[in-house]
Amino acid sequence: MIGSGKEKGGTSAKGEQSWRELAGPRRRRINSPQAKKRRHKKFLRALVLLSLFVIFMAAAAWSIVSLNQREESITITPPSKPIERILFETNGVLPNKWISSVVQLKPGMLMMEADIHLLKAEIEKEGQVKSASVERVFPSALRIVVEEHIPSMLLATSGADGRRSVRIVSQTGTIYKGIGYPRSTYDNLPFLSPYQHADGSYLPFKGIERVAELLDYSRQNNAQLFKTWELVSLRHYSGDLDLPGQVIEVRSSLVPRIIFSASSDLGQQLDRLNYILQYVQRRGNPSIERIDLSLQGSAAVQFSSGRIATF
Repeated sequence: MIGSGKEKGGTSAKGEQSWRELAGPRRRRINSPQAKKRRHKKFLRALVLLSLFVIFMAAAAWSIVSLNQREESITITPPSKPIERILFETNGVLPNKWISSVVQLKPGMLMMEADIHLLKAEIEKEGQVKSASVERVFPSALRIVVEEHIPSMLLATSGADGRRSVRIVSQTGTIYKGIGYPRSTYDNLPFLSPYQHADGSYLPFKGIERVAELLDYSRQNNAQLFKTWELVSLRHYSGDLDLPGQVIEVRSSLVPRIIFSASSDLGQQLDRLNYILQYVQRRGNPSIERIDLSLQGSAAVQFSSGRIATF
């Protein structure tokens, strides 16, 4: 008999066996420094990818919310209403009837139909206007703010038909027909005799700001003297302060000719002028023909008698 009491299909292997034993021993996790480093890198890579994903989703959500808000703001814009009034402000004398003649709106024109840029350009065509701003004031008004030129002198001009007229010269040299000024404004401004260019013309004005500075200083510091100034002659003042001999001459009812150096200190010259007039008045107020303040550090006074004195 084959075998020794074993049943058919038995095995001769010793000890209890299972599938785990047959699969071999379980692999133990390697904890070497290199392995830990590799696992750490994988973890960081996964963390970075997760962070990028979160940022991407947040950006997408923000874009959607912003778009919705923009669409909502456009949707809630109030409908345009007809223009009912004009709010007019100026730092000068232009009257309301002037702005009404310049800004001519169609009856029933809607707020958004008004071309505020075109209106601004039309207003600034007026020479008296230095600058203007036009804005919509909802629900139904336009606000117009005007800055006017400051008048400095008067200029007598002749038209093509030979008719003479008076224009205003601003502190910056702009010539314009005055609108809304009282008569007292004209009475308190001296006339201007402009510099003649080589071709016989007097435009453009150059260096007129220096002349306006002289007039303003005199008006503010000796108003009584300024009232006697009748004409400002720029015959020897081209406007170029770098050229020698540039003088501004004033004709007044008190002294026929007062000559200022355009390049020297104007305040100092006016102070010397006041001193001379006070000194002469204390000496019996003899008639003076000419005071030349353009000399370096002094002034020459020519009396009607022909005598000349220096101060």
